[in-house]
Amino acid sequence: MLVFWAGVARGQQPLNFQGRTLAARSLVIGLLNGKTDYRDVTITLRDGTFRIYGQGNSKPFEMVEGSSERVVIAFKNSGAGVPIAENLESGRPQRMIYQFYRTERSLISAIILDDVDYTILESEASAEEIQKATRKYRIVPIRANPNTVEMICYNTAHAILRDRTVRQALSYAIRREEIKRRFSATRAEIAKGPFSGESQFFPPNINDYDYNPKRAIQLLGSAGWRDTNHDQILDRNGEPLRFRLFYDQSTQVKDQIVRQIKINWNEIGIDVIPMPMSANEINDQLRSGSYDAVLAGHIFEETLASLEDFFNPGFLRYDSPRLQQAFSNAKRFQDTPTFRPYMQRLQIIINEDQPVSFLYHPWVTWHVINNAKIENFFDRNGGLKPPQEWELRLRP
Repeated sequence: MLVFWAGVARGQQPLNFQGRTLAARSLVIGLLNGKTDYRDVTITLRDGTFRIYGQGNSKPFEMVEGSSERVVIAFKNSGAGVPIAENLESGRPQRMIYQFYRTERSLISAIILDDVDYTILESEASAEEIQKATRKYRIVPIRANPNTVEMICYNTAHAILRDRTVRQALSYAIRREEIKRRFSATRAEIAKGPFSGESQFFPPNINDYDYNPKRAIQLLGSAGWRDTNHDQILDRNGEPLRFRLFYDQSTQVKDQIVRQIKINWNEIGIDVIPMPMSANEINDQLRSGSYDAVLAGHIFEETLASLEDFFNPGFLRYDSPRLQQAFSNAKRFQDTPTFRPYMQRLQIIINEDQPVSFLYHPWVTWHVINNAKIENFFDRNGGLKPPQEWELRLRP
């Protein structure tokens, strides 16, 4: 347990006191290794946004430790872009410790034991469990970005998943309303595309792919998929309709969602193989193209660049001449009154091609803060300051 020292008059701190204070002033952020790749953790300071892991001496901090289990940074002459003297007086953290946990259960246990100062949870049930177990933590519900979306992304170069008809059938076969009801209650919106229904660019009359197993079977049949050997799995030319689905290994909610989707697809003769993995394992597979499908979350900005960055050939291997032409058309009309229908047209094409099966837009995330150790974490507008600008309660 960290010990903080106080009581020396301002301006009279001896050097050994300052050294102990700097060593002690650490903020421990709990992360799930199924959700966050340790190589991709970033921090936004007054000097800009920096990727923590990796080489480079121009950053205003140094990486003290870096591994898949723990990443530690120490601010240099100025902490979080603020002069060191100001940080000493304010109690801002001098070190940020990003501690990774394999499961949400182990993260919750660490919080209850006061080993973690801050984390973000997707599950309201997990947040409520912490609130019941300890009074030291404050649970702050924060509205999620409206264009945060959970979806199943397909490798469109895959022998089976390259067929748009198969991808459409997969979307029709998912009980998305059931997933929302069981795992998100009313705190989510069924997703029809990258943007939520409140977006100015949300296209009217877009296909919502409501649960329709009969339609899914018809589409698969039209593509030649039938159960010729009566093993309850569709096949074509001797090949079963079978593929792998990678997903976040760390949360029970993701495991339950994948289990529900597997049941839905099995009901119409599709055999999916769930494969729980860490985020860095998933990213390595995505970069190499050695994956079939993956359950993933993404935040879209309401910009043309955001759509183009995600729906380019990239890891989806989604190379659509029709979509590329629509991107070219839209670029000519940016910042004009006629831009909106071009943005909507892009989403219609993506909706028809289904390189991803959109599931839901979560509305809320739960921020768990060690209120016994941290203070002044709200800004003037009632939102959360960046963690490196919080103040640690100094105790003798």
